[in-house]
Amino acid sequence: MRSWGTLILAALVASFGWAQRICQSPDSLYVDSTGAARTMHLLIYVPPNTTEFTIAVFDQADDEQVGQPSSFVLFAPDGSEAMKLTNFQRNAWSEYRVAVNGRWGVWRLTVTGPQPSQGQRQTVRNYFLVRTIGEVDLFVKPEPVVLVRGLRFAEPRFGGQPVHNLFVQVPELTRVRFNFVRPREEQTVNVKLQPPDGVVAEQRWGGLPRGSLEFLEVTGANLRGLWRLTISEVKGVYALGIEQELRVFFTDKPLMPMPQTVRVATFVAGENSLVPARLDITSPQTANETYVAFTDRNGFAALFLLPGITYRITASRGFEYEPQTVFVTADAKAFSVPVKRVLKRPEGWYCGDTHTHTVYSDGNDTPAQMVEAARGEGLDWFVLTDHGVGPIIQHVLMAHQEALPLSEPGKFVVIPGEEFTTLNYHANVINGTVLELPTAPLQQVIDAVLKADSEERPMTIKLNHPHWSGTAKAPELARQLERLPLIELWNDGSGMQTTLLWWELLGKGIKVFAETGTDSHNRKTSRLGHRRTYVYLGNETLTAANIVRALREGRSFLSRGALLLFTVNGSLPGSTVSGSPVTVKVWAQSVQPIDRIEIVHNGKVVQTITADGKTEVETEISLPVSDGWLLAQVFRKDDPMPLAMTNPVFVRTAK
Repeated sequence: MRSWGTLILAALVASFGWAQRICQSPDSLYVDSTGAARTMHLLIYVPPNTTEFTIAVFDQADDEQVGQPSSFVLFAPDGSEAMKLTNFQRNAWSEYRVAVNGRWGVWRLTVTGPQPSQGQRQTVRNYFLVRTIGEVDLFVKPEPVVLVRGLRFAEPRFGGQPVHNLFVQVPELTRVRFNFVRPREEQTVNVKLQPPDGVVAEQRWGGLPRGSLEFLEVTGANLRGLWRLTISEVKGVYALGIEQELRVFFTDKPLMPMPQTVRVATFVAGENSLVPARLDITSPQTANETYVAFTDRNGFAALFLLPGITYRITASRGFEYEPQTVFVTADAKAFSVPVKRVLKRPEGWYCGDTHTHTVYSDGNDTPAQMVEAARGEGLDWFVLTDHGVGPIIQHVLMAHQEALPLSEPGKFVVIPGEEFTTLNYHANVINGTVLELPTAPLQQVIDAVLKADSEERPMTIKLNHPHWSGTAKAPELARQLERLPLIELWNDGSGMQTTLLWWELLGKGIKVFAETGTDSHNRKTSRLGHRRTYVYLGNETLTAANIVRALREGRSFLSRGALLLFTVNGSLPGSTVSGSPVTVKVWAQSVQPIDRIEIVHNGKVVQTITADGKTEVETEISLPVSDGWLLAQVFRKDDPMPLAMTNPVFVRTAK
C-alpha cells in the first residue's frame, strides 16, 4: 500500500506541475450497497475565470466482486450530465480533464455505490479518495441527517493519518448545529472545532449517547468565518450532518466567496399580513445545491447568496396559496415576496400532518426544522412520529424535547407521537407513547392507548399505510380487530385499496375514522401537508388536546388539494343522525377544476354531483337512506384518487 506522502508527492510531480492548486478529500470516502451510504455528492466550485480543471479518483474500482459496479457521474452547474467517469482503476489515480466552456458555478460529482451479485446478500463497498487539480474548490454540503443516510467517512485505507481536517464556511449566523454518529468505542473519532480569529462562541454537546445521534451546538453573536473542524483518532466509520447545511471545504483557503446576507419577508398578497412560507432558491450556477429555506413565525428570514449570481426565489405556503417568484441578487440586501391565497378556509377548521419523521429516527431534518417547515407549509399543527417500539424510545422523547417548546397553543401546535414499529404493522400513537413490546399484537397496542386516553390527556392511535409492502400482514391484522380509532389513507401506493378496507371495517360496525399525513422524511422533497387532515374545533382553542379529540371523534376531512364541508341534517362528520330521507349539504373549493362530487352510502356511490370543471361547488340534496353511514369525496378529471374525502356521518333510521 502506498504511503500518504507518496500519494501527495505523486500529485505534485504529475504532469500538472508544482503550481497547480490541489484539493483532496480525507482518507477515506466510501459508498456501499445499502441505503445508509449508497449515494455521496461531492461539489466543485468553479470560479468565472477558470477554463478547465481535473478531477481524479484514487482506487475508483470496487473493493469486492459486485453485480453492478459503482458509478461516478459529473454534472454541470445547471444540473445537466457533463461526464461519466469510467476509467476505473485499483490502487491508482483515475484522472479526468474537464473543459468548463463558460459553465462556472457549482459542479457535482455523484457517486452511487455498487450492488451485490444476484443472490448475494452481503454489503459490498467502494473506498476511494477524490481530488481536484486547478483553480477550483472541492467541498461537500452535509444535510442534517446522520442516522440512516448522511455523509460518512471511514478510517484511512490508503496510508493516510487517522485525522480529518475539514473547513466549514459559516455565514452570518448566531447558531450552528453539527450532528454526529460516532463509534461507541471511547477515545475514537474525537471532535475539535476551532473558530476563526476574533469569533467568540460557546460550544455545547447534546443528544444521545455515542453510537447514536450526538450534536455539537455552537452559539455566538456572529459566527461568520472559516471554522476548522478536526476529527482525530478516526476508526471505523462516522457520519456528519449540519443542520444549516453549510459548505465544508477540503482546503483552508477556498476560492468561493463568503455568501452575503440578504433579508427576506413573506406576506399574503392583498391582505398586508406577514406569514411563514417556504422559499425554493436556485440559479443557473447553483442548481446542484438544493437550497430550501423557510421564513420564521413572523415571516422573516436571512438568506445567504453568492455575489455575482441572479437567484430565482419562489415563495409558497401549501396548496391553499399560489406560489410567487422573484429574481434577486446578493446586492439586494433585503426584499419581500408574496404568496397569493386561492382557497378560503371556513372558520373553525385547522389543518395538520399526522405522520412525520426527524433525524432521531430515519428523517432528514431536526425537530426544529420540521416545526419550521410545518409553519411554512401553512399548517396549524403536526404530529412528530419518529419510529420507536417498546421501551426503546429515548430518541423519540429527545425529538419531543426539542420540538415541544416551539409549540404555541392558539397559534401553532406540536403534538408528540410515536410510530410504533414492528415487522407486521406500523401504528402512530398520537399525543404520547406506549411501552408495549414489539411482539405485542396490534389490538393489544391499540387497547393500551385507549386505556391511557383521558379527557385531561387525550390520546389516540392509527393504523399506518396498511397496504405498504413493508407490513404485508397489516390488512389481515386490521380485519381481525374489534377496536380501531383511526386508519391512514393515501400513504401506501395502493390506490383505493386502503379506502375499501376502511369501508369494510365500517361495514362490520367498527367506528373507525380516516385521516392522512405525508409520512415526510425530508421537508424538501416530501413537503409537509401535501396530504393533510383538517379538524373542526369551532370556537375551541387550538390545542393538542382539542385536536386529538376532533380526530378521535371524526370531526375531520382529508385533502390533497381541496376544501370539503359535508353535513347530514346539519351535523358534521363523526355525528349520528336519525331518520330518512336526510338533507345532505356539500361545499367544495379546489385549486384544480372539480370533475365531480360523490356521496357514498355504506361503501357505494349513491349520488354524483357533476361540477363541469368549476373550482367551487355548493349543493343541497334530499337523500333517502337506510341504516349505515354517509360521506362525500371530491374528484378531478382522470384521477382515481380523491382530492378530498370526509369522514362519515352515521345514520339510524329506526324510530
